Amino acid sequence: MPATFPVAADCGDTRAKANAILDAAQRLFAAFGYRRTAMDDIARAAGVAKGTLYFYFEGKEAVFRAMHARTLADLSRLCDEAENAELPFAEKLYQLLDRQCGTVQERYARSEHLTELDVTRTTIGADLAREADAAYAARLVRVFQTACRTGEIDIDASGLTAESLVATLLAATRGAKHGPDGPIELSAYRERLHDIASVAVAAVRAK
Repeated sequence: MPATFPVAADCGDTRAKANAILDAAQRLFAAFGYRRTAMDDIARAAGVAKGTLYFYFEGKEAVFRAMHARTLADLSRLCDEAENAELPFAEKLYQLLDRQCGTVQERYARSEHLTELDVTRTTIGADLAREADAAYAARLVRVFQTACRTGEIDIDASGLTAESLVATLLAATRGAKHGPDGPIELSAYRERLHDIASVAVAAVRAK
């Protein structure tokens, strides 16, 4: 797998500069889309020379992959906090949906290029997306199974396996992003996430 961050990223100054570049790229991708954003634009927005930009990243694909990898790491940390928190199952499930799906929507929901960025994520960042999606699904399965073992829920009551429940749940979160006229507002999406969590909780309510 190609590197998703500068080789010397363990150096504080290097990491700070790389993060400044990624911050600038994220703003530009959200404002203008991936295709219309050039390396010159990123260098200018980050306040670095084009040569400096290429010292950190070999091209626009590398910038996008690094930005995507950083986002996925942020989401994983947020979900770690929710999974490890002492919360009732219903609240924990909603928090996990919101911290993963809601946070991504929060960063890009106002962008006119949300659909393009989603496609880019699954092409240029396909391997990263697959790995992260699998890890997130496994996390949700673990949370369901843990709550079942403690008697808080009864997975069998749904007539499905934990894996099938999670697959259905994730399909719902993807579909909930859109309304008849395209992507919906962030607040509406978060309400839908809450509803999706509530339906899942009702399906596994212990008798």
